Amino acid sequence: MMRVLLVNLPESRQNLLREWEACGEITLHFLPEEKELREALSDQDYDTAVVLGGPAGAPALKTLQQIRSLDPSLPLLFLTETLDVDQGSAALQAGADCYLWDYTRDRFPDLVIPVIRNLVEHRRREEQLVRDNITMRAIHDASPVAACVIKDHKIAWVNAIIPRKLGYTEEELIGSDPVRLFPSDEEHHRIDAGLYEPAMEGGWGMVEGMLKRKDDALISCQLLSRPIDPEDPGKGQIVIGQDITDYVRIRDLLRKSEVRYQDLLDSANGIVLRVDTRGMIRFINKFGAGFFGFSPEELVGKHLVGTILPRKSSTGRDLEQMVRDVMQNPEEFEVNVNENVKRNGERVWIAWTNRTIRDDQGKVMEILTIGYDITDRSIAKESLTTRSASWISKFLEGTDIREEVFEEVYALALELSREGREGKRVGTTFMIGSAPEVLGRSTQLILNPFEGHPRSARNVIKSEIRETVKELSQIDGAFVISGDGTIEAAGRYITIDTSRASIPKGLGTRHASVAGITQETPAVGIVLSQSGGKVSLFKDGSIFRVITVRE
Repeated sequence: MMRVLLVNLPESRQNLLREWEACGEITLHFLPEEKELREALSDQDYDTAVVLGGPAGAPALKTLQQIRSLDPSLPLLFLTETLDVDQGSAALQAGADCYLWDYTRDRFPDLVIPVIRNLVEHRRREEQLVRDNITMRAIHDASPVAACVIKDHKIAWVNAIIPRKLGYTEEELIGSDPVRLFPSDEEHHRIDAGLYEPAMEGGWGMVEGMLKRKDDALISCQLLSRPIDPEDPGKGQIVIGQDITDYVRIRDLLRKSEVRYQDLLDSANGIVLRVDTRGMIRFINKFGAGFFGFSPEELVGKHLVGTILPRKSSTGRDLEQMVRDVMQNPEEFEVNVNENVKRNGERVWIAWTNRTIRDDQGKVMEILTIGYDITDRSIAKESLTTRSASWISKFLEGTDIREEVFEEVYALALELSREGREGKRVGTTFMIGSAPEVLGRSTQLILNPFEGHPRSARNVIKSEIRETVKELSQIDGAFVISGDGTIEAAGRYITIDTSRASIPKGLGTRHASVAGITQETPAVGIVLSQSGGKVSLFKDGSIFRVITVRE
């Protein structure tokens, strides 16, 4: 419904104009004589105003001017009873949008209603256009991508980022020749040639080049350009650009460091390997290839199995199936310990840390893996430290656990997971750190075998206690080890509410209880699955890492 304000209308004519409302499109609001225009316009938002002229046209014209000053965009309709060319012309000059006469005739509403409708729609479209322009300007000015329009070799429009990047004001740029922005004529011609010879879809030309700031500093940019209207290039050219100065600097540094990076890979004291989803070797560093008795060229393009991986382990495990398992479920093999083979047939144990490489859709493309020889000891402490330093520091952050203590317990857990005890799989738990809190939330299932012994005699770092720990791992319950390595107890039952524990489906009460106690204390937990092959690390109530150990 359109709201129409009628001004200067005698009371005798009000009933006549009331007939306009019969169409159902408008409501009429008569300006009371005692009410001023300013007050009327501020009280309600009108869609249009109608001013009635009379024999003395000056008051009506003054009213038009007053309304126009109070609301510059309000559509104004000027009416007279009879045609008065001079008064109508003066009304249009005073701000009226339309002049109509003979408003007393019977069919006048059939004329005036469409006129009012068109005036209102025109105003609404103009207001929407203004809002759209303001929005688009805000979007352009907030964009990190510079944009401008060049027409007849002059800059016709720029968004806000261009003056900021180039050190000019907008006024200095608009109307100027863009040649001022190039460091030399040669660069100007080279960039022009790239921009005005479209090489991309949609008619875009693209070029990388240098622009010059007002202070003569240079900026590396990637520029794209196309005509505003491909059918009429005379309308101007859109040019958009992005500051790539940091990218170019980093790219140059990367190019310079490529040789050093390759030397680093080749001399690294570890095996660096990239494998595709079929198990084909895509890359191996010189150290890795040499360790297995090959050159990199002899291994790249070959399958893992039959080169550095035997088809079956010494115990008969199918290692071809293991490769397929890794490729299908890479997240379950973030750390993997398995048997490998050298060119001369020698069997070796390698601890691999795997990282999945995916495409934009999340599909696995390759596995990047770094391996360390742990043959001399099931898990050599030196290899463990080198391989794991980065994640161990993160894992132990906020605990009272010494790093060498964790490494020793971690090594024990991996040995037990791989070897078992007396030919049987072992499932057990090691709780490390915050020992008083852990003891307070657990009870003894058996007499504590470590109670009463000197602290120096029950420190896990001592090599002579390793066999004792392995033997006691067969009993139910958890080991409780302090942050300095002292074994406080074995055979402990963790008494804690596990309802809030966050563990994957399929894991048992041992995993749930460790998740629960690490949620309530700063301790960390290591859980060996009795089914074999997996060691889970717990912190803050959830699994931090799962290590897969293969025979």
